[in-house]
Formats: sequence, C-alpha cells, structure tokens
Amino acid sequence: MAEFDNNNLFLTLLNQSPFSSGELKTLISTAPQRYKNHFIEKRNGRGRRLISQPTRELKGLQRSLLSIIDEVIAPSAVAVAYRKGKSIKDHAAPHAKNSYLLKLDFKDFFPSIDWFTISHCFKETGKFSDDEIKIMNFILCRYDSEPISLRGSFKLSIGAPSSPPISNFIMRDFDETLENFCKNESVTYTRYADDLALSCSIPRKLDEVKNFIASILDEKKYLNLFLNEGKTVNVSKKNKRSLVGIVLSNEGVISIGRDKKRLIRATLHKASQGLLTEKQLEKLKGHLSYYINIDRDFVYSLVGKYGFGSVSQVSFETIKYPEVFSARDNLFFGRDDGIPF
Repeated sequence: MAEFDNNNLFLTLLNQSPFSSGELKTLISTAPQRYKNHFIEKRNGRGRRLISQPTRELKGLQRSLLSIIDEVIAPSAVAVAYRKGKSIKDHAAPHAKNSYLLKLDFKDFFPSIDWFTISHCFKETGKFSDDEIKIMNFILCRYDSEPISLRGSFKLSIGAPSSPPISNFIMRDFDETLENFCKNESVTYTRYADDLALSCSIPRKLDEVKNFIASILDEKKYLNLFLNEGKTVNVSKKNKRSLVGIVLSNEGVISIGRDKKRLIRATLHKASQGLLTEKQLEKLKGHLSYYINIDRDFVYSLVGKYGFGSVSQVSFETIKYPEVFSARDNLFFGRDDGIPF
C-alpha cells in the first residue's frame, strides 16, 4: 500500500471525509473489493453486461477524489459523453451536413482501462507523486478475479461514478491527436464514450482516417484499446445514417426518425383518450422530455394536436434519471410496459 505520511492527496481526502485516518486507510486499501456485481442484458440479445456498483462509502470517496483532481482530468472538446451541458445531440449534430459517416467502437472500453493505463496518464501530468497515483488507482479500480487481458486485475468498472470522467481523461491525448489530424483533412470527429463518429464529404477519405486511428492505437499501447471491427459502420447519404439513436437526414438536420415519430403519435393519441396507465404516462413524459431536445418543433406540434394545450400540461420536466436514456444500452426501448418505444 502507498505511504500516507506527508501525502498531500491523502490529507486532502481525509479533510473532506467523515473518517479517521485509520478508517480512511482501510477504506482505500480495500476499495478494489468494495463492489456489488449484477448483470444487465445487452441490446439485441448480444449477451450480458457486468455492472459493478461501488459501496456507498467508496462512491463518496470516488466523488471526493474527482472534485480534487477536476481541473487535471478535463476532457478534450470532442468528448461529449458524461459532461455537464453536453448530450448525445452534441455527438450527432456536427455530422448531419456531411455526406459520409464512419462509426467505430472500442471493445470492452471501461474494463480495458486498467491500473497501468491510469498510472501512465497521471504520471504524464507531472502533478502527482507515485504514492498519490497508487492511492488514486486503489480508489478508481475494481479488482477482477477473472481479467480479460494479461495486463492485470485492476480496472475501471461500469457502474462507478468515477469511471466516465476518468475514461475521458485517459482518452484526452488520443482525442486531441485524432482531432488535429481530422482538422487538416476536413473531417469532423466526435466521441461518445466508446463510440467514435467521423464524417466528411470527400469520397474514401474516411478509410485514411481509420488507418490513422489504427496507427495511434499502435503507438499508444498504454491505452490497451482495440477496435471492435464487427461494429464498424461506413455509410453515405445513400443509406440511412444514424448516431446513438438520432437520425441524420439528407437535408442536413438531425431527427428522431420516422419510426419513433409514428410511435409517439400513436402513444400521444392514446394519452389524449385517457387510455394510458399512470406508469405508462410517466414513461411517455420522460420520452417527450428527451425527444424535445432533438426535434422540438415536432414534439410541440403533437402536444397541441392531441389536445394537451401546452407543454406544461404534459409535464416536460428535467429528466430525473438520465442513465435511462443512455446511448450505451437504450434501456428505454423494448420494455414490456405497454409503451412500444
């Protein structure tokens, strides 16, 4: 375990926590084992995803650490996931006017970011001692008794509040390297977690970009990341183009798409007839709160058409559970609760 004496990070954490020095040392040293595991089904029946939730004490410690290192782990401008004021709309909209779209996906994104990767990136900042980096690794990483690679058993977990911002920090150098290349090649680049989107209006240019990405990953082996070739999509305006559930129209605008519009119309009609249960109505309100940020005019027109009078009557509230609308799992699609979207 790291030495604590004269360790600024430990003393700052201690000052922000309700624990004694001994209690905090114990919490940190046992943190990688303080997770509760469960599984959720992946989209389209592609197996199960492991979710590892840290205990309440560890979750609080992770958030405290994030507040301390907030300025150090600032993400790149092209990273739009897990950021205040950003949404999946910011991932899709920059690509709407371009003719060609390349979608790439990293395999096992969070679990691939391990102790070695985190140590390398924090060491590169020049702001932390080796002992402080060890403490951060204990707080940030989950112990995996069945690691997916030979690099080790300590890695980020899906389910910890610290994993998303740390992943954006880890990817910062990759993002900036790729962004600079893309700017010189008239290519637009955004990243939403493990989903990379690249677009342009130059035929075959995106093949060059993909080759460049491969060279970055080969050079920056500390990232331990590999493309999921089975999920690569390369399309043009001749095909239906979409990003994280948002449709890119040939007119250069983003939309929720015809299929979702049809379902919303049908469900709003049922709501206007009083045919939805309270649970179904609440789910509809959540969807409308989500969709209004993407296709505002469409949602407002339907609200009036079906007799709600105003948006307030349908209670367009701030989404209370944004993870429900995560592009990672689309958890709100296909649930057996009477709402078909």
